[in-house]
Amino acid sequence: MASRRRIRRTEKPRRTRLSHWRADGEAKTRYRSEADANRACLQARLEHGVDLTGYRCEFCGGWHLGNP
Repeated sequence: MASRRRIRRTEKPRRTRLSHWRADGEAKTRYRSEADANRACLQARLEHGVDLTGYRCEFCGGWHLGNP
């Protein structure tokens, strides 16, 4: 029986999935809904002064935060 290789979070992302990783190499946070992503954008703006926007991810179908 062939063993299945699991991808560890410590591994560098593959080139085909670079858009699903943050610039620092960590996995992006996935939000279940647009409303959840918008709440996280507001929290980032209030706590850190960072202007972010939510967007639907074509790769995982969830929502992520990004620069406008």
